[in-house]
Amino acid sequence: MAPSLEGYDNFKHFLISSPTEYVAHVETNRPEKLNAFIEDMWLELGQIFRKLSHDPSVRAVIFSAVGERAFTAGLDVQAAQQSGMLIPDGKSDGARAATRLRRHIREFQDSVSAIENCEKRMFNISNV
Repeated sequence: MAPSLEGYDNFKHFLISSPTEYVAHVETNRPEKLNAFIEDMWLELGQIFRKLSHDPSVRAVIFSAVGERAFTAGLDVQAAQQSGMLIPDGKSDGARAATRLRRHIREFQDSVSAIENCEKRMFNISNV
């Protein structure tokens, strides 16, 4: 395994290492669920790529996933339903519930956009 990159060892769902100087390797690490994303993962993903974007010790990023079956299955729909975020809370009127949902979706989208906005050269390696 490549050495870890300093300051990136506190993420629960991602492994971040440095296979060679100036290169960060970010691996999604939830293979038992085909690397399907849950809420914490979306937020970590954004934090990681925003941090990498500003890290002077990184010039390129490899993004891949642990496991042999899938890079990612996308959203873990079962977990999303269980979190209750997709279900109206019954306490808010329709407009407030829609605003709450929109803000939540926007937070997820900002995390995904952090990959696109990362100022480093990106590579995606899949096992396909």
